[in-house]
Amino acid sequence: MRITALILTLALGTGIARAEDVATTMGTSPAVATSGVFVNSSIGLNVPLTGADRAARQAEEDGYRRDLYTRSADECRVLLDSIAKTCAITAINVSTQINSNPGQPDYLYVSSNITLQIDLK
Repeated sequence: MRITALILTLALGTGIARAEDVATTMGTSPAVATSGVFVNSSIGLNVPLTGADRAARQAEEDGYRRDLYTRSADECRVLLDSIAKTCAITAINVSTQINSNPGQPDYLYVSSNITLQIDLK
């Protein structure tokens, strides 16, 4: 249980740091968007697990979570290209669930919910 908490803490810290890096490179920061509109976005993936052992499956799951953190951070780019003049990520939540059915391959459902604060163009 402690190892799981440590892994989650490290993963969340990495994702948040990545999101802050993206905001900084775009000339925005969480402090910039003190007013404006809140935007919620969700991303979901349902993919087969192909790893043969527990370690390989964990590596797959970690890779998909990393991918969703990266995609979540890129949501500001999408908003800045369309409706926003400033954008700041205020929250990211990534979760996973393994679905197992007898006689079927195991599937991993990975979802991300992102809350952003923008000022409209």
